[in-house]
Amino acid sequence: GDIAVFTKRLRVTKGDHSYITTDVLLALDGTDKPEELLYVITSPPQYGQIEYVSYPGIPIMSFSQMDVARQIVCYIH
Repeated sequence: GDIAVFTKRLRVTKGDHSYITTDVLLALDGTDKPEELLYVITSPPQYGQIEYVSYPGIPIMSFSQMDVARQIVCYIH
């Protein structure tokens, strides 16, 4: 089916971090399986990294919509 992706700008000051929430990043495909919607980072952020909150300092290259909904993914500037 079709996938709709909604994004908003995430502003993070230098040296700070911010959670990636469904207010900032949301994908819908008409099913009730957000754990199957996978984001793959093909080009890392220029000024920081995306990581799981429980594994600080370790950049990740993919995460699911369920991870976003659970607020366990953050951007570190």
